[in-house]
Amino acid sequence: MTLIKWNPRNSLYNDFDHMIDSIFNDGWNKASTTQPNSIPVDITENEKAFTLSADFPGFDKKEINLQIEDDQLTLSANHKETKQTNKESYRIKERHTGTIKRSFMLPDNILSEKINAKFFNGSLTISLPKTEEVKANSRQIKIN
Repeated sequence: MTLIKWNPRNSLYNDFDHMIDSIFNDGWNKASTTQPNSIPVDITENEKAFTLSADFPGFDKKEINLQIEDDQLTLSANHKETKQTNKESYRIKERHTGTIKRSFMLPDNILSEKINAKFFNGSLTISLPKTEEVKANSRQIKIN
């Protein structure tokens, strides 16, 4: 039997993170960055669009996939493991291989058909244009 040391501090932080996430989640965060194989992102907003930035160090453009299904945007990347020669053996192996993934529920005011993405030097930038606000057409009515 193998004994594993329990660290209540990590459990407490994860529980607290989940509680805060459930209170303040504004619809963007479907996955938390504390989950393994999750992609950390920055999201900014101005009056015309949201901009989502994510880093994919060591990934090629062809390994990254963006998909929109219903109102959900999914970022994923699949990194293949490099071949190891018979003369080498790892002393430390920290670089990730396999698939990483993150999904977001998009707000209602996104023009999904106009979303575009750019990938440069391991950084992915996605522009999510907003719809124009519909202003109520109001006028004063004269009372006779």
